[in-house]
Amino acid sequence: MKITLNKEASRFGEAFAIGNGHMGAMVYGGIKTDRLDLSENTFFSGNKCVEDNQTGANAAFYKMREQTAAGDYAAALETSREFYGKRGNYGTNLPVGQLLIERADEMGEAAGYERSLDLENGIVTSKYTQNGEQVSRQAFASHVHNVIVYEAVSDKNDMNLLFSFQSMREGEYIKYHIGGIFFVCEALETMHSDGTTGTLLCGKVSIHTDGFPEVKENGVLIKRASRASVYITAITDFKEEALEKERQILQLQMKMNRTFVKVDELAVEEILESHKKDMEELYSRVSLEIEGQPLVNRMFQMGRYLLYSSSREDSLLPAHLQGIWNDNVACRIGWTCDMHLDINTQMNYWPSEVTNLPETAVPLFRWIREDLIPAGRIAAKESYGLNGWVGELVSNSWGYAAPYWASPLSPCPTGGVWTITQMWEHFLTSQDKDFLKKEAFPVIEEAAAFFCEYLFEDEKSGCLTCGPSISPENSFLVDGKVYQMSNGCTYEIIMIRELFDIYLKACRVLGRKKKRTKEIAEKTGRLLPYRIKADGQIAEWNHDFPAVDLQHRHTSHLLGLFPFAQITPEKEDLAKAAKAVITAKLTPEENWEDTGWARSLLMLYEARLRDPKKAYGHIESMLSNLLEPNGFIIHPPTRGAGSFDNVYELDGNTGLTSCIAEMLMQSHNGVIRILPCLPEQWYKGEVKGLCARGGVTVDISWDQSSCKVYLRSKNNRRISVQYGDSRKTISLKAGITRELQYN
Repeated sequence: MKITLNKEASRFGEAFAIGNGHMGAMVYGGIKTDRLDLSENTFFSGNKCVEDNQTGANAAFYKMREQTAAGDYAAALETSREFYGKRGNYGTNLPVGQLLIERADEMGEAAGYERSLDLENGIVTSKYTQNGEQVSRQAFASHVHNVIVYEAVSDKNDMNLLFSFQSMREGEYIKYHIGGIFFVCEALETMHSDGTTGTLLCGKVSIHTDGFPEVKENGVLIKRASRASVYITAITDFKEEALEKERQILQLQMKMNRTFVKVDELAVEEILESHKKDMEELYSRVSLEIEGQPLVNRMFQMGRYLLYSSSREDSLLPAHLQGIWNDNVACRIGWTCDMHLDINTQMNYWPSEVTNLPETAVPLFRWIREDLIPAGRIAAKESYGLNGWVGELVSNSWGYAAPYWASPLSPCPTGGVWTITQMWEHFLTSQDKDFLKKEAFPVIEEAAAFFCEYLFEDEKSGCLTCGPSISPENSFLVDGKVYQMSNGCTYEIIMIRELFDIYLKACRVLGRKKKRTKEIAEKTGRLLPYRIKADGQIAEWNHDFPAVDLQHRHTSHLLGLFPFAQITPEKEDLAKAAKAVITAKLTPEENWEDTGWARSLLMLYEARLRDPKKAYGHIESMLSNLLEPNGFIIHPPTRGAGSFDNVYELDGNTGLTSCIAEMLMQSHNGVIRILPCLPEQWYKGEVKGLCARGGVTVDISWDQSSCKVYLRSKNNRRISVQYGDSRKTISLKAGITRELQYN
């Protein structure tokens, strides 16, 4: 399955993406000058700080709680200045630089130009004919050997190629030598950090050729070659012992050479063979073929491809806002290229379980345990005066967990809760009790401890409420003035309810009977319920002040519909109220803040509401308005997010992949639903390898008159299966495929 274009890329959104979970590259396929934009998983500015929380923040928080309870939002806003986290050297992921490959020949017009990205094997190719010479090139990022490979081949022995490295920052070290290029880059910038702190990167470009190399001032020139191949690798000092800079470079260079020397001795064909085997195994775990829908089929696989190219089991960090790539735009605007915990990081990983890529979430889980939670314990104590741990709205490579540093986005202590729900999803799909016991449950239990203490009684209703906090990233009006903080935000109650439900279910699975189990069960029953306003919509706040922007891109008060299953079509009043929210957001539709991730949420909501016409309409809108030529889904400038160039975000692609899977199979609340949201345009198709909660793999083939379902379970179990109005409970034996047929 390929994306094929007939002209070279002129910008980021036209270049093809390759990645191995450590490094990424955008391949432009230029004729006169080809270009690889290089990026690296840990190339972050800033540094780890243990003083992210303000002194006295917890006292300020409870003063804010009293002020918001009294309706004095102006006073609470003023007090919040004493609560905000300290931004300090927060940092951002940065682009590394560009490898340029220039034809140093006098050439005529190129003919028959074509370039493509093969999603099945992760290989970018380009080819053309020029002055009777046939030129082909390929590039791929091998995870097996942790190297990016680029190769140019001609059917004549007269290619003259100049290889050079272009830094994104002034003053960085670049050395050209007969064997290639050595470069040193520092992740330094002044918008999100102090300009003096960041990871140090050493990179190496090794050139293999049958031509004749010469070292020039501006690069390495290869003369009279029929073939030139480069191997690119890089290493950073992320989490390494701090050393004086020259010693650090030497240490990194020695470490890189030790790991790279064996790869450097391999032929391209050897690296390519193992790379293809690795990528094809991941790709082939799930297949989709919907007749007459080639773009939908391709975009389903595109989201999967981008996820496993960004995040592998041995990645040092989870995928950031742009996966493993960096467009040099997101890192230069206010919201940075980091780990946003109010939707983006979560959506990055939504396809990991249902589309059978569980290992992609391993770096996320590791980062949660090793970075977010230790910082979160400090934030819980210093900013809230409570036990347990907390994660706020944004985080970075070092697990920043303190409150955001400005009022519109702070407080928001449930970002960490939302992130760890992915750990529960992993257990539900894998049925791995050892994972639940050793990795997930301690994290869940400690989060639950915080929110048990965090809740308080609402005097008006007698229910348990929370806050003050925000509904990301929205605002409301009181007497013509803009505010964000209030008590009892629906988003926060949704997250606490979900956390408590997960805790209680995990206790049952593990056979735990704890004092806290009874306490949490009682508190769950006392949480503020969903509230339906007079206009028929689910309330976003526990008050009726109007939103500043009625068509704001965030819909956090609908998360009980998706990714959770607190709201279902069977709960008719809530489902109707959720639909009313969506209708209002899209009326008029041209005023909706249309972004990749926000559009993905709308289509996912409609998938859960089982409205195929509307879900498919959102897919069509996304593919018509937000799709780049290279298959990336973008975040365009919006009134609420700021003015900037189009930004690529991984979550637009992964959100679309998740939605397509959700339209074909759902497995929440103990029922596997077959084709629950099938649009009429998908009249015939086949999907294989979807993973349902409960450890069941699902294959489906269908046409307009029949449907066949094949179910395989990891364990002996009984399951409920629903197709249309038919629901049946069946028994599955471990490893044995069970076929169901519907006419």
